Amino acid sequence: MDLDVEPGTRVALVGASGAGKSTLAKLVVGLHRPSSGRIEIGGAGLDEQGPTVRRDTVALVTQEVHVFAGTLAEDLRLAAPDADDAQLRAALDTVGALAWAEALPESLATPVGNGAHELDVVQSQQLALARLVLADRPVVILDEATAEAGSSGARALEDAALAAARGRTTVVVAHRLTQAATADRVVVLEDGRVIEQGRHDELVAAGGTYARLWGAWSGLRPDQAPDLG
Repeated sequence: MDLDVEPGTRVALVGASGAGKSTLAKLVVGLHRPSSGRIEIGGAGLDEQGPTVRRDTVALVTQEVHVFAGTLAEDLRLAAPDADDAQLRAALDTVGALAWAEALPESLATPVGNGAHELDVVQSQQLALARLVLADRPVVILDEATAEAGSSGARALEDAALAAARGRTTVVVAHRLTQAATADRVVVLEDGRVIEQGRHDELVAAGGTYARLWGAWSGLRPDQAPDLG
């Protein structure tokens, strides 16, 4: 695989389950090591950068939802320990979560997590995306970050993910083709290989694999549209 992602662009990875989307995402983050080849960010190889630089450069948000025990403010400050309440509220507002956060019994001071105020799936993922905003990494990997929302909450989380990643180099593992349609570039994977890439409208016009996927997707009602996996 030979793939270049331009700074500040949003690239959507599309393909059937097992095509290699999540594996590629984890390679970029550094969770997996390539058996051969080289991954560079900003012209430097991942091994040359070391774990501290990688942690300060790349952020990963997955479909696994984590709400840490403590107050809502403490949960948010895991990403930015020195952030004040105004910055926390600004991050929540960016991802569309400020209204429900301020409606909690004690607002930012409300205990959340196990044994405390339980957040639903959409709220929990918005919280993770707010932490992404506070962490302020230049490179963002969204690995099916809206997959658990279901059709009712998917649009809200897709909007939240777009807002959180705005201005950053972003790789989206797309489980809904609506995520790919708005990306700067769509990369179609099959068996760990890039078989197509280009803008959404270009690939639809080309009539290949992506066009067939889009045709099947767009012909279904939102509640019928399957996740790509």
